[in-house]
Formats: sequence, structure tokens, C-alpha cells
Amino acid sequence: MISTLHLVNTATLLFTTAVVVVLALARRGSALRDVVAAGALAVLGTVACMAAYGELWPIPLPEYAADPVPQFPVLRVAAVAAMLLAAAPHLARPIRRVGWVLVLLSGVAAPVLGFGEPSGSIGAVGIAMVSAGAVLLAFGSPRGYPSVASVAEALTDLGLRLTDLRVDPDQSWGVRRMVGTASDGGPVEVKAFGRDATDSQLAARAWRRLVYRGEDSTLAFSRLQSAEHEALVTLLAQRAGVTVPDVLAAASTSGEVAILATRSRGARLDAVDPDTITDPDLLGLWQDLMRLHDSGISHGALDIGAVRKDEDGLVLGEFASGSLHPGERQKRLDTARLLFVLAQLLGVDRAVTTSRTALGDDQLGATLPYLQTPAMPSRDRRHPHVTARQLKELRARVAAETGVAPTEPVKLRRVGPRDVLTLAVLMLFVGAMLPVLAGVDYAQLWAELQGAIWWVLACAVILGQVVFLPQAASMMFSVGRSLPLRPATTLQSAIAFISFAIPGVAGRVTMNAAFLHKFGVSPAVAVTQGGIDGLSGFIAQLVILVVAFATGTVVFDVSGASAAEVDWQLLLAIVLLLAVVALVALWRVRRLRDRVLPVLRSAWTALAELMRSPSRAIGLFGTQLLIQLMWGLILWASLAAVGSPLGLLSCTVVVVATSLFQGIVPIPGGIGVSEALMVGLLVPLGVSAEVAMAATVVWRVATFYLPATEGFFASRWLERHGYL
Repeated sequence: MISTLHLVNTATLLFTTAVVVVLALARRGSALRDVVAAGALAVLGTVACMAAYGELWPIPLPEYAADPVPQFPVLRVAAVAAMLLAAAPHLARPIRRVGWVLVLLSGVAAPVLGFGEPSGSIGAVGIAMVSAGAVLLAFGSPRGYPSVASVAEALTDLGLRLTDLRVDPDQSWGVRRMVGTASDGGPVEVKAFGRDATDSQLAARAWRRLVYRGEDSTLAFSRLQSAEHEALVTLLAQRAGVTVPDVLAAASTSGEVAILATRSRGARLDAVDPDTITDPDLLGLWQDLMRLHDSGISHGALDIGAVRKDEDGLVLGEFASGSLHPGERQKRLDTARLLFVLAQLLGVDRAVTTSRTALGDDQLGATLPYLQTPAMPSRDRRHPHVTARQLKELRARVAAETGVAPTEPVKLRRVGPRDVLTLAVLMLFVGAMLPVLAGVDYAQLWAELQGAIWWVLACAVILGQVVFLPQAASMMFSVGRSLPLRPATTLQSAIAFISFAIPGVAGRVTMNAAFLHKFGVSPAVAVTQGGIDGLSGFIAQLVILVVAFATGTVVFDVSGASAAEVDWQLLLAIVLLLAVVALVALWRVRRLRDRVLPVLRSAWTALAELMRSPSRAIGLFGTQLLIQLMWGLILWASLAAVGSPLGLLSCTVVVVATSLFQGIVPIPGGIGVSEALMVGLLVPLGVSAEVAMAATVVWRVATFYLPATEGFFASRWLERHGYL
């Protein structure tokens, strides 16, 4: 029985692998994307659930584990079920049924084989269903799009008989586009809204309304609403005198599909020769847009596919995102998007000249705050660097032509990349703190702290916040410019918070560069400053270590056994391994080498240049030494408070060694690693393990956990006042 279940478990894994391989060989890119995304999402969901229940890490191949531990949920069941559910719409019915049977059998086999409890299998299937459903909602599924036969039947029921009905090669997300020929020989475009169309469009529009300000497009909750809304906006635009396609039908004859049929007019702008587009055509297009706005309508999605060229001129279409109650913001967005589309197609000079003739200087100049990447169509937002460069050129030309001074961009995003990063770092902070707090023996820790000198502990905590001042001074010395003291000091706390996302000195370099850019420091100099700061700090740490060990002031006694003793051979092997991996990566990975080596060279060159100014050099290295000594002083005070004093230089060496190793290990904030290493370094110096743990906790609270908590509010303050 057990061997049969093992066979079923293996067969399920092999079947899933075979499905992925077949989809890859068949070049079914969308299907492969869905399967891989669903599997990855299921793995992340499983890991998150296991973390919530106190598990460390799932076992991907439990049948090969020496002693498998039942886990909740079961990773194998979740990943396989999610991948097969996502692949189901792309597979033939017999293959789908085989996959579902194997998933069911593997879910039953997992508890019997000891991989998990029955609830673990049920939870895994639930995660798989959510993961696959989310992927199919985001990307759509083949079974959610109407077939040509069902659309032809619906058109016939509506009295619109088309011949040569076929799927249009030009597809858009969430809707199946088709083309056909009417009885009079004219071309007809059909939008078929199937089961997934409404869900996908609803999710997309809801997301844009959440992320972007001023997104007032109607949220349709049914297929028929989607078709009727676009038809209504198109008809109202036509009544206002705008050149639009004729609406032939907009209805639903069944609960499965809704139809919008329009007379096809011309070809997309990117499919015609730009030389065939005349200035009168462009002026007519701008006049149509003004008529649209004057009649109380906004387009909402003006991109290169929304404008067509026929023998009579330019035609506006694609009113799915149109609004019948637009504000001034929506109208300006329409103008900015159309101007950008024409600039891409016809060149900046011609686009600005014709738009200025049609709109006038005042209206054209009013679009300047909206010429920014978040305002552009989604196709252009996929290439932000290219779009930003094109927009910069367009803004400069508009400002020069109209004489309107460039103003600050209108804030369009409610949620930007910085907000997402802040939320991610906050979640990492909370997630990292929970196991640390849960793993502390509070009774033993409290017993050590009960007899501590509380005013000394308070001084240690306060000193941990005072160290921000020399850190800010070090930044000023390295850049050679005076900066406002309060923001520069607040920045140091924000860096402690961001260190959860970017370990080591990388977070400090990145945030310092962003801060200095606001004060007119060029990006090259700002990044170099971060390199100088990190390099000078590293040199200061090496000086302290050399002085301590050369003079014999600090001696580690590693002969005694202790529960908290560090395995120094293992530690040295790990450090050497990481160093070798870093060197090999720099040698073999050209992209990494091209990014890292120029920064190191520029930092070394800038540091050599800085040495020619004695006052700056003394100030920089003096503040870096002061920072290291202050951190050592905090540890000295923590040990003295719990009744186990240690020399200041010894404490500083422990702090420096911990800091160096923490910078090598890519763990956010060095949580867990720093505590373990510091305790392991204190014990050979004659400090008991219990006292070392108590002092380490105080030191980490004073120098990291409290500053990181303050750093969340500090980063928000800096952003709110325009320093980041």
C-alpha cells in the first residue's frame, strides 16, 4: 500500500513536469506563463502559511527526507494542484481529468505517507485554487473567451449576419476581438465580452482607480454593461460631432457572451505611413477631442490603437474607458496622452506645432504637469526609462513654444513604487521581529536585567540615537557640502529602516544618493559619496582591528567549551566561501562587474582626491572612528549595567567584527545573525552567555531595533517634506 502511494506521488510530479515540458516545446507562451505563475504563487502562499504556524521551511521532496515531519500545508500538493489547475484550460479533456485524479490521489497519499495531516492536504488544495484562480483572473483563460461559433450565433440572433468572421490578430486584454464582413461588403469589428472579460476588466479598472488619482472610468459588473457602456459613449460622441465608428449592435442574447459590433473605419495609426497624415487631419483630430470634452465626455484611454486613419481623415474609437462626467484632470490627461502618441508617431516638432495651432498656448501649456509617465497609456508605462526620456523632450518643446514655465508634475499615483517598498520593508521588519521575539527566553533575560543599573541602560539607549549626528557629519565631509542638520540626521534613522530590504551598505548608499540629489548634487557625485562613506568606514574598522590585535589589547580565549561558543572554523569557512562567491560573481557576471567595479573605482579615486584636503580627510575619518567608538561605548555601557564590565576597545572590536560579518551575510538587518555572533564573540572575552545575551539585546535595541522603528516615521517625514 505504501509503495503504491509513493508511486502515485511520484507519478503526479512526473505528470506535472511533463505538462510544463510539452507546453514549453509547443511554444505555448501564455499557457506556460500561467502554469509557472500559479506554481510560484502557491509556493509563496505555502511558505507564508508555514511561517505563520511556526514552521521554518517546507520540504520540497519529503519522500527522500530521512525523517519527514508532517507540515501544514503540504507544499507538493499545493504546487502540483495549482500548476495543473492553471494548465487545465489549455489541455484536452482527457488530460485534464488525468491531472485532477492524480491531484486527488496525491492529496490522499500525503497524510498516509506522513507528509502532513489531512488538513494539510485540504489547505494545500485551497491555496492551489486561490493561486490558479488569481492567475487566470489576471491573464484570462481560453475557456473564458467566446468561440467564433458562439459569437456568430449571437450576431445572427441580433439580425447582423457576417461572413468570413475570424479572430482579429490585434487582440486586447480581457476582450476577444473579431472581424467580419457585413452583407453590404463593409468591414465590421466585433468585441465579444466573455466570462473572463468582465472579471479582467473589472480587476484592471479597480486597480487603476486604487493606484492612480483621477481614474473615474465606470466599473462594469457584467458583460452587457461593458458592451452597452462603450456603445453609449460612442453614440454620444457621434452626436457631439466627433468622427467615430458607427455602432451596429450592442446586446447580449445569452448569459455567456455580450456583443459590441461597430463599422470598421480605416487602419491604426501605427499601420499607416506617417507621411499620409496631413496637418488638416491632425487639426481635425484635435477639434474632435475638444468637441468631446465640451460635450462632457472624456476618452480615458487615448493610445495609438484608439485613432484610425481612413479616406475621410482621422477617427476616434475605443471608448471602453470613456467617462460621461469627467473633471478637468481627465480632460488634461486625454490631451497629454494624445500629444504623446502623436509625438511618438510624427515627431515632437510636428506634434507640438499642430496641437498649438488647434488648442492655443494656454490649453497646450496646461498639459505640462500631466506629461509624465504615470499619465501615459499602459503600453508605454512598460518601458519607463524610454518613455521618461521622450516626455522630457516633449515637455521642453511645449514649454519653449508656449512660453509657459514648467511646473511640478501633478501627483497622479496614490500608491507608487516607494510606497510599495515601504510596505514591503515594514512587513519584513514585522516578520523578522516575530521569530526573534518568540525565541527569546524572557524569564532568563529579565532575571539578568532585574539587577541592572537602569540609568546606565537608559544612557546606552539614548547614545544609540545620538550616533546619528556623527553619521550625518560623515556624509557632509564625504560630499564636501554643508547640509541641513535636522534632515541629514533624520535620514540616518530612515536608513536603519530601509536596511531590512537592502542589507549592508547598499541601503545607505542608495538612500544617501536620493537625499543628496534633492540638494543639487549630481547622481554621479551622490553615488560616489555613498562609496566614500562606506569605504572610509571600512578603513576605520580595519584600523581598530589592527590596533587591537597588534597591541595584544584584545585576546579571545576559545579554549573553553560553552553552549554559546561560535564554531570558528565553520565561521571562517563561511566567510571564505562568501568571499570566493563574490569574487567569482564579479569575474564571471559581466553585468554585475560593470555595475560594481566603476563604483569602487570612482569611490577610490574620490577618496584619494579627498585626501588632498586635510580638513575634509580628518573630519571624515575622525567621524567614522567616532561612530565605531560610540557603538563600542553603547556595548560597554550595556555590559557595565548588567555587572560585567569589559574594556572599551574590546567592546569596539566585538561591534566591528559583528558589523563586518553582518555586511557579508545578505539577511535583512542581520536579524538573528548579529545577535548570535555578538554573543559568540563576548563569551571568549570572559562574559557569561546569559550576561552576553542581555547586553546584546540592549545593544541591538539601542542601535538597530529602536532606530529602525523610528526610521519608518523618519522616512515618511523626509518624503512628506520633499527630501526623498
